[in-house]
Amino acid sequence: MPDDEPDELHQTADQDLRRVVAQAEVLKDWPGRQLSVLNNTYPLWEVTRVKGPSGEVWWTARLRRDLSPEMVAAGVMPYAEQSDAIALAATLAWQTYLVHQWQMRIAPR
Repeated sequence: MPDDEPDELHQTADQDLRRVVAQAEVLKDWPGRQLSVLNNTYPLWEVTRVKGPSGEVWWTARLRRDLSPEMVAAGVMPYAEQSDAIALAATLAWQTYLVHQWQMRIAPR
């Protein structure tokens, strides 16, 4: 084994360890990452996490625009609340679809 090989191994191991620690640090705030993804994926909505009266955490979304009576008739809700990020994502996907459908109905032809 050449003299510089142990140094290379230590350097590689150190880089691997730093990478693993960095990945663990990123995963530490998983709810924060989910919140960021939801806000970036659904810009029509302001997504937050709130604590309920008994300590449970709810994922909430508030529409960033005013609702017209026609939007309400189309099924668009001004507010959504779910117990987890995945359920809220499904709700927002459907609500965003409804908003787009409403926009297509009022768009000039």
